[in-house]
Amino acid sequence: MRNFFIVVFLGLFSTLQSQETYKVNSIDLKLLVNANAVVRKQHTEIEVKAVDDVEISTHRVVTVLNKSGEKFINAYENFDKGLIIKEQKAVILDFNGKEIRKFKQRDFSVSSNFQDFILFSDNKVSYLDYTPQKYPYTVIYTSRIRTRNSVFLPDWWPQEGYKVSIENSSYRLLNDAQIPLRFTERNLETLDYSSNNSEFDLDYSATNIAADTFEPLGPSFRSKSAQVIVALDKFSLEGIDGESRDWKEFGKWQYQNLVAGQGVLSDVIVSKVEELTKGVSSKEEKARIIYKYVQDNTRYIAVMLGIGGWKPYSAMEVDRLGYGDCKGLTNYTKALLASQGIESDYTVIYGGTKRNIDPEFTKMQGNHVILSIPRENDEDIWLECTSQDIPFGYLGDFTDDRYAVKIKPEGGEIVRTRKYTTGENLQKVRVDIELNSGGGFNAQFQRKSYGVPYGDIYLLENQPEDRRKSFYQENWAHFQSLNFESIDFQNDKKNVEFIENLSFNADNFCSTAGERLLMPLNFINGFDLKVAKDKERKTEIIIKRGRTFQENFNYSLPVGYEVEALPESKLIKTEFGSISLEVSVVNKNEIQQIVVQRNVQLLEGVWPPEKFKKFRNFISQVHQITNQRAVIVPVNKA
Repeated sequence: MRNFFIVVFLGLFSTLQSQETYKVNSIDLKLLVNANAVVRKQHTEIEVKAVDDVEISTHRVVTVLNKSGEKFINAYENFDKGLIIKEQKAVILDFNGKEIRKFKQRDFSVSSNFQDFILFSDNKVSYLDYTPQKYPYTVIYTSRIRTRNSVFLPDWWPQEGYKVSIENSSYRLLNDAQIPLRFTERNLETLDYSSNNSEFDLDYSATNIAADTFEPLGPSFRSKSAQVIVALDKFSLEGIDGESRDWKEFGKWQYQNLVAGQGVLSDVIVSKVEELTKGVSSKEEKARIIYKYVQDNTRYIAVMLGIGGWKPYSAMEVDRLGYGDCKGLTNYTKALLASQGIESDYTVIYGGTKRNIDPEFTKMQGNHVILSIPRENDEDIWLECTSQDIPFGYLGDFTDDRYAVKIKPEGGEIVRTRKYTTGENLQKVRVDIELNSGGGFNAQFQRKSYGVPYGDIYLLENQPEDRRKSFYQENWAHFQSLNFESIDFQNDKKNVEFIENLSFNADNFCSTAGERLLMPLNFINGFDLKVAKDKERKTEIIIKRGRTFQENFNYSLPVGYEVEALPESKLIKTEFGSISLEVSVVNKNEIQQIVVQRNVQLLEGVWPPEKFKKFRNFISQVHQITNQRAVIVPVNKA
């Protein structure tokens, strides 16, 4: 009995001692600066027991300082038939480290881990659902999972995001199976860290990482953060074993086990495609016809079933169902092209915010699949197979200008997708404006969009009239009592040109000063980039895509009015871009017109942080020049 009480006492003392360390006031003040949360401890331990048996344990302690810090709790686990949760629990502590509540595994909430656009998924998530009474509070989270998919080994990311600091982060990989291991270290020199690695095992830890803050137009958090990327040379995905050390080997494994054999089509669909392309000799034109057929006869619905959600549905199944996800629709389009002798490549990529497949480190990567058609002595034709509306060969900013990996029979090949240049990312605007003496106007507006701007606007064509009007009202909030007489679009998909033709009127565009009208030279503002002051810029300035704006505004003055004052024309050229403003007065049918021609160009590039002041000065000059006004008065008051 005495020994029993000693054990209980020691256990209680140990618990109290551990909770004592998680008092909020024990956090170093340096770690509270700019922080919404503080990760007191993050320990990840990975045990590779066999090529198809990996156990991952997590012990995580997070102090949440405010509501914005809740996203850093990360008390959840995904699971499916290949990934089992063996243990999951949590403890909530108050400001003083006193226990508020305990959660056992059965207390965690479970839901399907898919969004509305996913039709089928066998993946679920078990997560902590806790509503705090007040801040700050601390979450101690512990989990242990077991997976047979060793192709997805967790990497070490000791820095976790903006506005979160780290007291201690550690990572340990125990490779009991002694499978050859590859890893690469990046940006670790920025940390106070230690490592104790061996041939088969890894051991890292880092302490006291202060919260970082977001700087607009800076490098992505992923690219500048400390990280250790890890992979096994031998791996398993849902029972399919593989071995690779480079992209060529890994791509060959993916092709043989995920893509090969999925392109078989029925004689019926092959005959239909042959009929559609009959008499067409050009491979590109045949591909265009086949692409339109896919757009007209299928729709995108995500299906996250099969081998880890990585194997496409067969072409025969997609043809029968009339739908598929990015993998299935890309594979289906590839099969249709192949039936007509057109070679194409199934290509894995990261879609969304610009992110590269890592060309220097081989492991399972990507979240999207597109198709590429190689051409001799020319760029590949890139096809986004999930959209029913996108033009043939157009990517837009979802997948442009980034590394991807082609999955080919002979192996993987790292390639870069199409880049839209500063000149190609063009918007051309012409507006004829008739001003009235009350300061309002009638306008005939035309805007032509190309390159990435095309992708930002062309889907407006499919919106109902009320949504079209709302779009312009939201974007042109400076117009009062905006009234549309007509809205018409022309979508030239072959030349990737979208034209908006609008007729509208509004009140109070010009402000009054007695009998004078103060007329803004800027009718609409295509260039909307604004940059706040930053005295201590730390990171590079990055413009990922250059843009060009060509604008022509023709203002017809009210009858009986003339120009009293007019801003001067301007031309400014810098390493970041340029602005030219030409302002002139012409007479047309006894009515004065103010003609404004404005060209703005923002160049793509990377500049060191010490040039931030010059960059901001250029952006400010663009807005200052743009926001000038002319003064017009009745003729007898001039």
